[in-house]
Amino acid sequence: MKRRCYQIPTEDTVEAVKTDLGQAFASLDETIETATLDVWDTFDWRLYNNGWLLLKQARQYTLIDINTDLAIARIHVEGDKPRRFHWEFSASELTDRLKGILEMRALLPVLAIQAEYRHIAVRNNDEKTVVRLNVESLEVTDAAITQRRCFMEPVRGYAREARAVRSIAGKLALTETEESAVPALLLQSGASPGTYSSKVRVSLQPEMPAAEAVRRIMENLVSVMHANLPGVRDDIDSEFLHDLRVSVRRARSLLGQIKGVLSADTTARLQGQLKAMGTITGPVRDLDVYLLKEETYTNQVPPFLQPGVKQLFQTLKRKRRTARNHMLKAMDTPDFAAAMAGLDEFVATDTPEDPDAPAAAMPIGEIAKAAIYKRWRRVVKKGSRIKADTPDERLHELRIDCKKLRYLLEFFTSLFPPDEMKKLIKQLKQLQENLGDFNDLSVQQDFLMQHLSSVRPRSAQVVILSAATGGLITHLAMDQKSVRDRFLGVFAAFNAPGNRNRFKSLSTG
Repeated sequence: MKRRCYQIPTEDTVEAVKTDLGQAFASLDETIETATLDVWDTFDWRLYNNGWLLLKQARQYTLIDINTDLAIARIHVEGDKPRRFHWEFSASELTDRLKGILEMRALLPVLAIQAEYRHIAVRNNDEKTVVRLNVESLEVTDAAITQRRCFMEPVRGYAREARAVRSIAGKLALTETEESAVPALLLQSGASPGTYSSKVRVSLQPEMPAAEAVRRIMENLVSVMHANLPGVRDDIDSEFLHDLRVSVRRARSLLGQIKGVLSADTTARLQGQLKAMGTITGPVRDLDVYLLKEETYTNQVPPFLQPGVKQLFQTLKRKRRTARNHMLKAMDTPDFAAAMAGLDEFVATDTPEDPDAPAAAMPIGEIAKAAIYKRWRRVVKKGSRIKADTPDERLHELRIDCKKLRYLLEFFTSLFPPDEMKKLIKQLKQLQENLGDFNDLSVQQDFLMQHLSSVRPRSAQVVILSAATGGLITHLAMDQKSVRDRFLGVFAAFNAPGNRNRFKSLSTG
């Protein structure tokens, strides 16, 4: 005998079920519980996209499977303060599961539910429970939406009684369901789980005029900027600023690589607006990158030097507060508002014919092929020249070219066979990760050395701070050498015949 779930359309139906049960069985024993449930997820729906949601009831957090409503893990916390990041939970299975999915993202309440649970024990003449029913009513009060379900739990040895209950369900035309209630409530309440993405999502056709294609890509990028601005202002988590800055960089790269599609004046105006946004947000993001490495840095030095690392991060947090105040002031200026308004105006306006934009009417398919091939050839040329003794600067230059190539592939994915694009992006991503790690390690060493030089020589903590910082620099230098040693193999894989043929086919297909 299996557990069954029935959809209950109205409260009157619940009463009808109880009436028919009362007539068919000796007695019903009913208890009622009420609770407030808060549904939590990240801004970009990381839990939902992984098939999970997090429910908070008072001080208990339960991770559920959205397909079955079954609990995966739960934890009870001390105090009433909501937990926003995975590291705010104590060690547990739930924490481990959240860590791998949430990373640096904050949990946010996405739905408030008033829940009522009626537990009904159906009893026979001997006062023995023969069937258990759990009637669940979940209401979103703000949206006047309710989901009601009845779970029938058969009791071993009472198959006939279970059939009688199923007969009552049939008489009342109750529909069996396997649909999870909470995801259904999310959709009915107007939420759009899984819709936000920081990735470029634009559908283009090869024959589309290039100027219109550029406008559509810019429209997507500007929408990502707007989506993240509130989270940047409220400082919810570091990814809002990261996604905002990536969309700005993508837009600048698009305008810089696709020549002649917009007039020089239009391009210069848009680039100026985007550059201003990048300048305003840069210092805070730079500090965020270091602050996210606090645990990593701490674990890279022996315990007796860890107080020095703590001092370092206390200083970084103070610097970030100052930088964030400057950023918010800049965002409240007319210049920033004008920059956003200029971008909005561009993406909202049809692209007219412009004699100063000779490539505006050309098919975007042809322009995309040429731009990708040109950038790929530059990557191959520069990468092939790098040897074991090549100066580090050449790797940094190659990293920038790889990033520009990656952006082109992302902009124009819809123009080419999906499987081929996935393979190209995957191979390029591996090269980018190697070059990105090398650059990050270089920047981190420079930053730590600059910070060390700024410490007052006679300050009380200078010895332990200097020792900890020196230890970190040594560790980072060793890591950087290891990454550099792997470069030649990673580049050889990127430049293998199969991958070269894919890029060539892309440009000629």
